[in-house]
Amino acid sequence: MKKQMKKMMKIGLLSVVTISLLAACGKSEGKDSAEEGQLGKIKAAGKLVLGTSPDFPPAEFYILKDGKKEIVGSDVALAQAIADEIGVKLEIKPTDFNGVLANMQTGSIDLGIASFVGTDERSQVMDFSEGYQQEVSDGFQGLLMKKETAKKYKSLDDIKAAKLMVGAQAASIQYELATTLTTEKKIKQFGTMDAAFLALNSGDVDALTVSTSSAEPMLESFPDLEILPQEAFDLDTNNKYSKSVVGFPKGNDNEALIKLANKVIKENLDNGNLAKWKEEYKKMSVDAVE
Repeated sequence: MKKQMKKMMKIGLLSVVTISLLAACGKSEGKDSAEEGQLGKIKAAGKLVLGTSPDFPPAEFYILKDGKKEIVGSDVALAQAIADEIGVKLEIKPTDFNGVLANMQTGSIDLGIASFVGTDERSQVMDFSEGYQQEVSDGFQGLLMKKETAKKYKSLDDIKAAKLMVGAQAASIQYELATTLTTEKKIKQFGTMDAAFLALNSGDVDALTVSTSSAEPMLESFPDLEILPQEAFDLDTNNKYSKSVVGFPKGNDNEALIKLANKVIKENLDNGNLAKWKEEYKKMSVDAVE
């Protein structure tokens, strides 16, 4: 009887120790998850949800692969690298550019990569990574026109005096730059750059404000259009809008996620991948547009 009681006491003590250890582990894991914030939620979900506007080659655009549309680009490659670092799959939620901003505000995406520029206005609804790309390295913020129309203008002052109908992508930096050229009534906004190019080509607008590195791949399909020379028509001479960043929904406890994204950005800047991706997808985007 005594032996049986001693045995039961030992089992009871082991159970208490086991429960205590499990509880301690549970607290530790919970603490780690809490410290990671949104990053912990992404790991638990097993996926990183990317918001992007796939009409901005070579950063993000559609290709046909095996008869199906697929979103690729240098920005998408960066997002994939971030997902790989976390150890989860990448899920892409495509919308127009305005939709990416809206999804950022509602928190229905984990991050947005759509050639964002960090502005004071956008900082009200999103957090930013460190800059990962400079438009000035191979382009500028400029103007696109029909070749015949472009011959009439020698400077930005000529453009402003002409009171042209200017097209720009809605909610973009290019829209802000269009307001420096004409009144809001003379600005026509487009959901996608594809629609903007078609409108310019058909004469619905007189000019488009563009990021030239993104506009160049489209020119293969629009031979009557041209980018006005940077010397006289640079809309951002102070490079205020030159650096792209990753955006994260404000208030999502993003500290650990942003730290990880910055690590991935630095690694791929240092090893040359960001530059390589841009060149690789620049060629692919020309073929895709054709």
